[in-house]
Amino acid sequence: MSSDENGQKLSGQHQRILKLLFKFRFVSAGLLADVMGIRREGVYQVLEQLVTKKLVTKVYEAKYRIDRKPAYYYLNKTGVTTVRKLMDAKESVVHALYKNDEMTDDFVSHSMTLMQCYVSIMKYLPDGSDIFSKTEINRFRQFPKNRPDLYIRTPDGKEAIVVIVDDKPLYIVRKRLDEIITHSEDEGWDGDNYPYVCFILKDHSAKYSFLYTTNKKLEGMGLEEDELPILAAALESFDKPIASPWSSPLKPKEYTKLFA
Repeated sequence: MSSDENGQKLSGQHQRILKLLFKFRFVSAGLLADVMGIRREGVYQVLEQLVTKKLVTKVYEAKYRIDRKPAYYYLNKTGVTTVRKLMDAKESVVHALYKNDEMTDDFVSHSMTLMQCYVSIMKYLPDGSDIFSKTEINRFRQFPKNRPDLYIRTPDGKEAIVVIVDDKPLYIVRKRLDEIITHSEDEGWDGDNYPYVCFILKDHSAKYSFLYTTNKKLEGMGLEEDELPILAAALESFDKPIASPWSSPLKPKEYTKLFA
């Protein structure tokens, strides 16, 4: 059993949830329970214990009840320092988390969306697969400067990066794709093939528009689909776990699995 900054004992469950708060930054008890595959009540109790230990901050406003929004939790500065020591991570890896209390409502909402997508995607990956969040990706060097939201790696070496742009206009989405294409051509990847590039957009209309323009772009560049596999999905496809939410630029109306 480990201890926090103040010498308080931390159980294995305390440590596990602290590390997941590092991974996702902002969580609700319900979404964290989905990630962990355990009952919400158990997760809620541990989160509240970490609040009492002054490692985690809880945010709940009266308007949340009207909007049916859950409370959310994040690591405070003492919590970040504790997690850094638990994980033996460099200060630079956790630096951004020291500003958790300054993050906007949009950022918090994006973190919740990321968790929702994580749960849905993870369910249909092979056993032993890893999904790294943007916070964890900071440990790796080979990514574009504008980091993706998720990086997926399967035991047999298949890889994908996921960019969640449900709150961005399409010209920004296309700009993100341009950055990734440039990175794939100029920097490449440590493995033989560049990862699958997956975009999650706000709705099906945005998805089809993105796939149509992407197909034209790839044709204009002379890029074959297998050179840089690009997929897109609508956010609503991740409301519940689904095996085949993705579509490709060549077949935008057909649905496929990741790594199909």
